[in-house]
Amino acid sequence: MTTQTLTRTKPDTLTDAPKKRLFTRKEYHAMGKAGILGHEERVELLEGEIIAMSPVGDRHMSCTRRINRLFAELNIAERAIVSVQDPIATSTSEPEPDVALLAFREDLYDFRKPRPQDTLLLIEVADSSLDYDRNVKLPYYAEIGVPEVWIANLQDDRVEAHTEPTPQGYRATRIYQPGDTISPTAFPDLKIAVNDIIPARPNPQNGDNDDNPEQ
Repeated sequence: MTTQTLTRTKPDTLTDAPKKRLFTRKEYHAMGKAGILGHEERVELLEGEIIAMSPVGDRHMSCTRRINRLFAELNIAERAIVSVQDPIATSTSEPEPDVALLAFREDLYDFRKPRPQDTLLLIEVADSSLDYDRNVKLPYYAEIGVPEVWIANLQDDRVEAHTEPTPQGYRATRIYQPGDTISPTAFPDLKIAVNDIIPARPNPQNGDNDDNPEQ
């Protein structure tokens, strides 16, 4: 495990740029009900903007399933709720992390979506979406006070853990490589092997790569 500072880039502020038409959560849901946003469309609302999400590849799906299974095997059902690709609600956003650990509630959030203060850990699985997850979603999660975010970086086969949120970003970043173990800050007794999170790379010679439909 190494400690590393990851810098993020932000677009230059254009003082003469036209103003964007931002959407409320109510409008966002109304578009879904009206069929303007199809049920199969992968979109999320982030600070009033509707963002088209990257298509999910095989390793992305495998990684998400692996993480979900790992938490199920760790028997934390009475300590936290594992939420998979469900929204976290704020006044202007409904980002959809790949996996979230939520503070336990008996009603399982039946009557409202979880809020940032309900989150213990958010996990984003990042392959083609790595830049977006690092430079857009991660700063936003820090701004709204999510205490810990992991990026399962499938480009570099590692897990990047971000803690200590501030309005300017996360102050602490730790890099976990294959062979390391990682623990959620909320549950330091849980030990998770990075090798169990990051899926193997496909072997094209064996026809393992289904991300290219032309193969």
